Amino acid sequence: MKLSKNAEVLKTRHNKVVYRDGDRIVKVFNSTKPASDIFNEALNLSRIQDTTINVPRILEVSQMDDGAWALSTEYIPGKTIGQLLDEAANEAEVAKLLDTFVDLQIEIMNTEAPRLLNKQRNKLAGMIGRVKEIDPSTRYDLQMRTDRMRGASNICHGDFIPSNVIVGDDGKLYVCDWTHVTKGVAAADAATTYIILRAGRPDLADAYLDVYSKKTDTPKQVIDYWVPVVAAAELARGRERVHDTLLSFVEGVGEFE
Repeated sequence: MKLSKNAEVLKTRHNKVVYRDGDRIVKVFNSTKPASDIFNEALNLSRIQDTTINVPRILEVSQMDDGAWALSTEYIPGKTIGQLLDEAANEAEVAKLLDTFVDLQIEIMNTEAPRLLNKQRNKLAGMIGRVKEIDPSTRYDLQMRTDRMRGASNICHGDFIPSNVIVGDDGKLYVCDWTHVTKGVAAADAATTYIILRAGRPDLADAYLDVYSKKTDTPKQVIDYWVPVVAAAELARGRERVHDTLLSFVEGVGEFE
């Protein structure tokens, strides 16, 4: 795969650079990213592409000239809900966008999950096991909580945040970045959205939780139960910028019985 001279950097992360290159989006991963991870992301996206959820179509998985792996998807003209929230002129506009955001999340969760999606329980338990800075007894308690996910079958995006939802120029909503999608417990996925918002957009986190709780008739205590679990799993991703916030959620593990 080659990038054109007009390729524009959209964002840089610790393990990838995302470009817009004409009518495609190209994620170029660093050399330490295993090929299996890139192909797994492409496989996840292809499975979701077979549902009724609007996603950018996958175009190509290949290597750059320097050997780094890259994933190319179609470019969707429009703005993310994150951008629209930043541009909102008043609280009424913010509330409307949050309603749209949560309605879409619920629609995704209620969509029949592809049979071969990874299980949320296995993914989270494995990630928690890698976080050695957490006391082993706490890790064990958190991993035991994931057993309660057994048999759950909701589609859980795993990183459902406003910047991953595009309001297309065609009026449709598109969801991108399906790296962490699993089949599991909806409330745990809501807990993931909540903690990511608390770390990056604290002004939206509690409002999101209020809207999600009311629309799904889910007690906030049920979402709270999963917060330490998903926070511990997020620590495995090495996100230094939000490390202390995530750890603070894990420290409350004994509060929920």
